[in-house]
Amino acid sequence: MKKGIDLLRERERKLLERARRVVYRSFDDGLELALHFYLPPDLREGEPRSCLLFLHGGAWMRGNVVQLAPHALHFVERGMVCGLVEYRQRGMCAGASPVHAREDARSALRYVRLQAGELHVDPERVALVGACAGANAAAALALGAPPEVKGKGEPDSDPGLTAKPAAAILLSSIFDVTKGSYGYDACRAPAEAKAVCLSRLVDSGASPMLLLHGNSDRLVPFEEAESFAGRLERKKVPVKLVEFEGRDRDFFHLNYDPVSFEAVLLEMESFLVERSFLTSGSRGDDPRVISRREEDF
Repeated sequence: MKKGIDLLRERERKLLERARRVVYRSFDDGLELALHFYLPPDLREGEPRSCLLFLHGGAWMRGNVVQLAPHALHFVERGMVCGLVEYRQRGMCAGASPVHAREDARSALRYVRLQAGELHVDPERVALVGACAGANAAAALALGAPPEVKGKGEPDSDPGLTAKPAAAILLSSIFDVTKGSYGYDACRAPAEAKAVCLSRLVDSGASPMLLLHGNSDRLVPFEEAESFAGRLERKKVPVKLVEFEGRDRDFFHLNYDPVSFEAVLLEMESFLVERSFLTSGSRGDDPRVISRREEDF
């Protein structure tokens, strides 16, 4: 078991070693939150790039920032700027809550737009990709959720610096949090659970969303994804729900289900092309995808 854990830690170290680490938020107690950027080698060539920010899962308790690194590396090869977002969670920060996670995601998005020139990023083409709890935060910002926690460490207080992403991609999202449901234990009070329920935020001004969800999810039933997508459709929000037949929550992980992982990449690519984040066919003649590259993982 120890050998396996050591191998995982080494893999995490190597993945983060390849990234450019930038602190986007700091606190009086010394806590720092970082963005880990993967940048295309030809970044400065041509027009500013579109950007994806990845919010890992973990039910707001204990997740790993490199969870979505394989997805990020794939889209870096497609010419995008990609960042892995650290956010507060109970396992790393006593008293952290789902609302804090959302506010950290808000700060990260605002930071990228503030530093768009330095990053060679188009501030109008920044999207969020979230898994599980990270998907909940991504969706909340796409729905235009107002700030619910005030505190130091915001990268900029300019009200014109919007924290609504141009689009959001949700992988096995948590939608509504009620007593006894998945994620409820991370909330400090019933009012906080209510605050992170996505159904109460649905509005006609939401950003386009892609929902990827397994129909055998044992923790967040597929019916919740259908219900949320239906609410968005009734508000005329552009939304696509992709059902993964027979798949549980972890279908999007490279090491858990490589076939579904590649299907997820294809769905994400199609969505991003449709939303002008990517140009169709820009991968060229090389059919390889990141799951084939054992030297990276």
